Amino acid sequence: MHAPATIDSAHYRRHIEANVVFRRFPSALGPRRHALWSERGGLPRAAILLPAGQATLSGGQDALELKGPALALISVQPQHFLRLAAGTPAQILAFSDLLLIDAIGKGAESVPLRYLAERRLVASSEHNPTQFDDLAHAFGAIERELTREDSASWRFLSAQLAVIMIQCWRLSGLEAVGQQSASTQGALLMRFRHMVELHFREHWRIARYAEALGLSHDRLHDICVRTLKRPPLDLVHDRLAHEACLQLIRSGLSIEQIAADLGFRNTTHFTRFFRIRTGSPPARYRSNIARQRSDRSEDTLRSFADWP
Repeated sequence: MHAPATIDSAHYRRHIEANVVFRRFPSALGPRRHALWSERGGLPRAAILLPAGQATLSGGQDALELKGPALALISVQPQHFLRLAAGTPAQILAFSDLLLIDAIGKGAESVPLRYLAERRLVASSEHNPTQFDDLAHAFGAIERELTREDSASWRFLSAQLAVIMIQCWRLSGLEAVGQQSASTQGALLMRFRHMVELHFREHWRIARYAEALGLSHDRLHDICVRTLKRPPLDLVHDRLAHEACLQLIRSGLSIEQIAADLGFRNTTHFTRFFRIRTGSPPARYRSNIARQRSDRSEDTLRSFADWP
């Protein structure tokens, strides 16, 4: 969990408010337009729940038509507006990349969620009311948590966002498509990525990944190079370096603790690996980001879809 654990309640509440905002719009007699980007700058992600009625998301890419019941996941731009038709209620959950990363987590299920996170997606629950009820419950739970007299729980909020992401994945049909494509190279790469998520801290050799996938080392190498233009070891090392960057920026762990958590024999080994992947030793990387939060580093950390 990335939320501070030892700060005062007022600071903790400000931390929550800076990372998640919930807005509910009851149905009205006439059409309305609501900006998704707030005056204070806005949060980069939004989940829009439309229980019924019709709405249009305008700005950014082509206009997106929504017909309830539906859920939309988008990356928010300053020009985004949600236009609600008469009689249409809506709930908007805006959230930060920080909360999203915690919701996605580190297990095998994080792979499709990471894939989902970088794509504008609309999921209809017209033919599955039970899953829509689960979505509505998660939205309501977040709303109630944010209005508690005591400080809201970061872990509770990230868990409910995970439920929303998983249900959106299921409703979108992407889960079924992935299960039906077991013989394709894309599906093999997805399985490889699942295994990397589970075992990158254990520093598995590529031959072990290949064996677990029922492939030869050369076959796995060939699939990665022809599809992604990169060898499998490079992909595994990228995942390891990505996690190291996240922990250096967003955790209070020492470099020694991060090295141990990521499975390195010692800090020297970790430092050498990190310098090769990023061009900077861990301590300097952490201090540079803390001082200037460079655009390049932020873009790297926000990219969840580097694999298919």
